[in-house]
Amino acid sequence: MKASRLSVLLRQSGPAHSQLRSCPSIRHLTRGRAGQRRTLSAAAGSNVIRDLLQVSSEVSDAIANDKPVVALESTIYTHGALGKDLAREHEDLVRSAGGIPAIVAIVDGVPKVGVSTDEILRMIEEEGTAKASRRDISYLVGMGLAGRKIHGGTTIAGTMLLARLAGIRVFGTGGLGGVHRGGENSMDISADLTELGRTRVAVVSSGCKGFLDIPRTLEYLETQGCLVSTFADGRTGKIDFPAFWARDSGVKSPSVTYTEKEAAAIILAQEKLGIESGMLFANPIPEAFGVPAKEMQAHIEQAVAEAEQKGFTGSANTPYILQRLKELTGERAVVANKALVRSNIVRATNIAVELSRLLSRGTSSVTFASEIGNKPIVPLRADSKADILVAGSVAVDLSCDYSNPKGGQPQAHTSNPASISQSIGGVGHNATSRVLRFGNGNTMQPADTQYSAGATVLSALRASGLDSTYVKKLDWLEHPGSRTAQYVAINDGSKNLVMAMADMGIFTQNLFPEDWKSTIKATDPKWVVVDANWGPKGIRTWIHLAGEHGSKVAFEPVSVEKSKSLFGSQRGVPTMGVFPHQSVHLSSPNTYELSAMYSAAKDNGYLDSSDWFEVIDSFGMRGARDQFVRLTSAELTDAGVPVQSIQLLPYIPTLITKLGSKGALLTTVLGKDDPRLRDRESDEFILTRSFDGNPAVGGIYMRLFPTVEKVENIVSVNGVGDTFLGVLISGLAQGGRVDRLVDVAQRGAVYSLKCAESVSKDISKLEGELDKYKTGAYEDLKLSTFTKRNNSGDMAQPQDPDFIEDELSESPFSSDVDSDDASSKKKPAIVLQDKDSDEEDLERLVFGSKVSFGDSLFKTSGLFGALDDKDGKEIELADADTGGLEDVDDVDLFMIDTAPRGAAPQVPAAAAAKRAEEGDPAAWEDSDDDRLGISLATHTRLRKLRLTEAEDIVSGTEYSKRLRQRYLQLHPAPAWAKEAEARPAKRRRRSSASSGSSGESGSESDGDISAQPLEEFLRNVKGLSGAAGPKKRRLRPETIDIQRTREVSDKHLAPVECLSFHPEYPVLLSASTASVLHLHHIAPDAHPVPNPRLTSVQVRGVDVRKAEFLYPEGDKIFIGGRRKYFHHWDLKSGIVQKTSQIQGHRLEHKTMERFKLSPCGRYMAIVASTRKGGGIVNILSVGSLQWIAAARLSSRNGVADFAWWSTGNGMTILGRDGQVGEYSVESKSFVGLWRDDGCIGGIVIALGGHQGPALIGDDRWVAVGSSSGITNIYDRGGLLAMDSEKNIVIRETPTPTRVFEQLVTPVTVLAFSPDGQLLAFGSREKKDALRLAHLPSCTVYRNWPTAQTPLGRITAVAFGRESNLLAVGNDTGKIRLWEIRN
Repeated sequence: MKASRLSVLLRQSGPAHSQLRSCPSIRHLTRGRAGQRRTLSAAAGSNVIRDLLQVSSEVSDAIANDKPVVALESTIYTHGALGKDLAREHEDLVRSAGGIPAIVAIVDGVPKVGVSTDEILRMIEEEGTAKASRRDISYLVGMGLAGRKIHGGTTIAGTMLLARLAGIRVFGTGGLGGVHRGGENSMDISADLTELGRTRVAVVSSGCKGFLDIPRTLEYLETQGCLVSTFADGRTGKIDFPAFWARDSGVKSPSVTYTEKEAAAIILAQEKLGIESGMLFANPIPEAFGVPAKEMQAHIEQAVAEAEQKGFTGSANTPYILQRLKELTGERAVVANKALVRSNIVRATNIAVELSRLLSRGTSSVTFASEIGNKPIVPLRADSKADILVAGSVAVDLSCDYSNPKGGQPQAHTSNPASISQSIGGVGHNATSRVLRFGNGNTMQPADTQYSAGATVLSALRASGLDSTYVKKLDWLEHPGSRTAQYVAINDGSKNLVMAMADMGIFTQNLFPEDWKSTIKATDPKWVVVDANWGPKGIRTWIHLAGEHGSKVAFEPVSVEKSKSLFGSQRGVPTMGVFPHQSVHLSSPNTYELSAMYSAAKDNGYLDSSDWFEVIDSFGMRGARDQFVRLTSAELTDAGVPVQSIQLLPYIPTLITKLGSKGALLTTVLGKDDPRLRDRESDEFILTRSFDGNPAVGGIYMRLFPTVEKVENIVSVNGVGDTFLGVLISGLAQGGRVDRLVDVAQRGAVYSLKCAESVSKDISKLEGELDKYKTGAYEDLKLSTFTKRNNSGDMAQPQDPDFIEDELSESPFSSDVDSDDASSKKKPAIVLQDKDSDEEDLERLVFGSKVSFGDSLFKTSGLFGALDDKDGKEIELADADTGGLEDVDDVDLFMIDTAPRGAAPQVPAAAAAKRAEEGDPAAWEDSDDDRLGISLATHTRLRKLRLTEAEDIVSGTEYSKRLRQRYLQLHPAPAWAKEAEARPAKRRRRSSASSGSSGESGSESDGDISAQPLEEFLRNVKGLSGAAGPKKRRLRPETIDIQRTREVSDKHLAPVECLSFHPEYPVLLSASTASVLHLHHIAPDAHPVPNPRLTSVQVRGVDVRKAEFLYPEGDKIFIGGRRKYFHHWDLKSGIVQKTSQIQGHRLEHKTMERFKLSPCGRYMAIVASTRKGGGIVNILSVGSLQWIAAARLSSRNGVADFAWWSTGNGMTILGRDGQVGEYSVESKSFVGLWRDDGCIGGIVIALGGHQGPALIGDDRWVAVGSSSGITNIYDRGGLLAMDSEKNIVIRETPTPTRVFEQLVTPVTVLAFSPDGQLLAFGSREKKDALRLAHLPSCTVYRNWPTAQTPLGRITAVAFGRESNLLAVGNDTGKIRLWEIRN
């Protein structure tokens, strides 16, 4: 039979079969021929009623699966007297008790069951909402059909009618209507009573309103055939029918019910017997809120009399009396009213839950609405709680294994012999099957099927013991075109996947957030596993709902293409949180899926957010390639796996990258208190530790787990990844730690490879291993091992084993539930040793003291000595053409203004001799070193430090000494350093400014001069270095909060040529062509002088055009001008040295003004004066001040500017014609050349930002300013490309990320803030020409500067070390400061 013919026959026979459609659960609809009996859902959903009555998908699914549904009337909400949030409170109440709420109302003329709270709010706020009883429903609906949209709040009668049509069995409300007083004459009888006589719905209320005629009401209900039963609620003996606010009315109840289970059985019996009248279960008001009958009766009598006098009868009677009672009782009646309604709703929900359980126990013959045909009853567990909820697919899997005896691969464009097997798969099925093997009571939320495929899925689920309660079955009429998910895998003869086809459209086409919310609430999972098949919106909705509930989320990427869905467009979906408020906690992609996720995150702006940058910055990742290679491999590092993992960590703090036969790579963020940061066994896997002050990030743990077993004969690869994730999450849900579970999960994957089914039965063998790694069990094992080692003498005995155990048990994925044994143990107090003086000094150095820097700075008089204007009067401007100064003694060139005056400190002879013998002393020694015991035999790397084979334990001091000796053996000091140590010290020649005398002279014209060390004029270095910086902040684009603060009081007598902030202290260095350098302590609030000057230096005859701190410690200052020499000032010793020439390159440097120091502090680069063949940048070693390399850029008119990479391993050089070269100092060659787009006369270049490509220095951004006034900014990641041989190359003509055209004069100033959030660009050719741009959005701030901002002609710009301060120097010599706020 041909396939097309078979399709036609199936379609013709379709109505006689069950129709299954898919989404997150499974909803079932049985269709039969005319004349056959139908289910209520079919009756209520027939074409006639469905056109008018709307039932929400959540309620419809719950009714079809006999879940506990509770109807709620809307009149109690729409009058608004009890508050606008009452509907939401009641919905939450039903859900918390395990039920599904169904508010009934008429919205815009449409009868609805399952009205949302937003629609209720609209009904409250809009005028004209009517009160809808049975008689009013056709009027309101008919008006809606005619185009007149009217809202209707349903009464008890109206709610019963619509609930019955929808198939709801239980209804919770406040108080029933009844026979009014004098009703025997007026016939004023509530329609609620007649509805109870003809509509089979169980109503739970606190009796009828207390002002009604209760005896006649009960008599009327008896006449109508309505069952009336009162809950005993703890009472015995005679049980009265309640009177709304009072527990007792004095009228005996017709019958008594003691439990909700009894009430459920009564409802079920009435249904089986086909009795169509309703049931009233009276639930007395909670005793704490009840009003005594006698007290309430007086108020009732008064209200009733007033109503009669004023003519309030019929439907107006009850509202008037209720309002009057509210006034008479002073809100007491309102409080009681709210309490009784809540009590009734809870009671109704409990009844519905019990009824659902009864229906799940084989009651398939129960008739409801007519009779249930062959409708399957989906079992509900008595306990719906679960550790893990899998929100994933369940599908029919077809595995086609090529079976040609000759071997080879399946051939395209023809039929191939194959062995085809069918199984049930999908993430929802596979992952749930794994976790179910370990007794976690897990549930799942997959989407499913159609036709026979749907029946196959359901029967397979039940046969395997899986709970299908939350499998959603879709109605064919409501969801046409949705098909059961199916997956076809085509494998070669070795069972390796050749191609796969997946039909998963059912997930992206059908989303049911309300259903999902109730499912999460009912199951209360610790973990929610989200399948990538849902599509971007579905994935984000699941994640958001899980986060709201407090559940952790694991993301299963599924495939390369679908893995991108997690980082899709950010419009219209809930936002993704970052660590420590992450939305997704864990994911297990393979390398291809990881790459796809990274690319999607980058392309859609996830890696540009300020929150992401804050976390990335806290990692402290700089030049980590060597670490990546050590922890993984060169191959993985070159493939970018570690880098991509790090980039995604802020959004997914735990990534387990599946590497196939190479194992798995775990990359996870460690919290500040994570025990792995202190565990010796974990130390080798710590990639980096965070020291930037981020309160949440402690470091990064990266570990490559090799495969646990090489499988030679693979049976099937289907479901291997799902198995890995399922086992892993099962262990985490039981309190395990992720690094201890990876190998267990790999063993589970091996079982799947050896099994034809997607779920191997052998996986249950891992249960014992998971138990071993539960919280507490592993710690007991580890503690036992630890103690055993101590007893053997290998390690020092711990002072507090229990303390160690507690540390090890901490985990970001640990269980919140302690074992009974653990909780019963009394933990001993932790004994802490007293701090010694050295430790206290260290604490003050690192963390600072209570005394602020400002207080310490000014508490000692004479800190700066006699600072006067004498230096200003003696300054002589340098002439550009002045020559011969190379031979002038430095003592005649420098004037250093420091204090106090006097001789330099002398080093005692004994100390000098000891120093010569032992070398320089340590900067700091730990007083605990002598008390430490280090085992050299235990660790392989330390065995080389032993002096004999038998040696093992050494002290901490001895250990440090041997490490130092070992280092010197591997890295001996260079010859020039040894000569310098052996050479006798020169006589230090002092200037008149520093010694008070000019008569001292020496024999060497280029001898050193000295100034006071930095410690002398800062005095309190410890207090300064311990001052905590401001909290890190993230800036918003477009507008910036920036405030001008007090400017630097000292004014240069010439334009400010350079500004430089100290890397550690709040100290600003400034210099000008007036030959003067200033060091200012930046403290705008200091008294009596803000931003006080620490010292000044005058270099006579040198027009200082460049002065810069040597990073990273800032212990030296290099100074250069238009001279053939430069100076560097050692701030620690106070010595100033002059370098007159660079060996072999004297002719290339007629001026030393264009130099820059590398951020690593190892190199100094100087633009050469020659332009032969373009331009040259010479590179010197800072340590030896000797030439080591030259970078020649073939650019017309020479080099315009250059900028060091942040790693210090290279530089980016800009030619005046716009050509840019990326030069590596390590290889001494250019790694690539590119051209600045549209550049007309390049002037200045700058690098900034973090986490850029490691190949060219880790900088994220490069900015180029030109003579046209245009500044181009590039993302350096975009500079890289792959050539035909898969090699990384640099694009020759990259496109700028943004072009800034705000300036019209040549751009002369470019500066990035240290945190990479700001770019300052400006021009000295025009007044006030300075702009700030936000990164990574690359938008220029529009609110600064303003027309009133006093900038002047900008000559220099610098950002403070914390990026919270902007210093601007201008052509008048002034330095102004602005504070950048959060």
